[in-house]
Amino acid sequence: MRTALGFIIGIIALLGLLYLSGTRFAAHQKITLSVATPAGVRSASAVQKLSFEKSLPDWVVPGDAGGSSIWLSGEAVALEIAPQKYLFALLTDTPRAWDVFFPHQSPASVGPVMAASIGKVQTLTPDQYPLLVTFGDINDPASVRRVDPADLAASFGAGYRLDAITMTITDEPVTKGKVEAVLGWLETVGRTRPSLKGRPENGLVSQQPDPELYMITSGDFSTELFK
Repeated sequence: MRTALGFIIGIIALLGLLYLSGTRFAAHQKITLSVATPAGVRSASAVQKLSFEKSLPDWVVPGDAGGSSIWLSGEAVALEIAPQKYLFALLTDTPRAWDVFFPHQSPASVGPVMAASIGKVQTLTPDQYPLLVTFGDINDPASVRRVDPADLAASFGAGYRLDAITMTITDEPVTKGKVEAVLGWLETVGRTRPSLKGRPENGLVSQQPDPELYMITSGDFSTELFK
């Protein structure tokens, strides 16, 4: 009996040691969206938190395997490019800082490097852009629509052009409340609908011209709504 108990305690202690020997870190990344408008260039930013956790150390499982978890928290970028006209860069498809700044290194190895890279800025390439959306009516969540980053004029009219989307490794605090200040209905819709658009009036989601629009939820605008 004592032998079995000792064995169990030993296993628990070993698992605890393995967990404590794992890799975990957090970094802040700032996404800045800049748009050329007839009134000049307008910009807005959001600081997001990027977290990485690997429960097993490299001497047990090398690389990013072994129970790795990666998550992005914070809010989307909300840019008012004209009165009551907003462009949002969603959390959806937002790249992780290590993929932008250190594409040839595994996330498990970049923690110290990122901590020493505060202030570094990189202009995102089109394949790194987050999903951009706007609303036909800012008060109607179902009016959400995709914005083509190569053709803002199609959504906002002549004279509007994407100037740049940049990412900065930063120690600034995570931004909160900016998106909710613009979209006052965001939390309510998140609690009452499966997505902003809800179910299609006709046919399946997969049969719609842009099925991804039917998958956009409040969580794509903010991960902090229900905390």
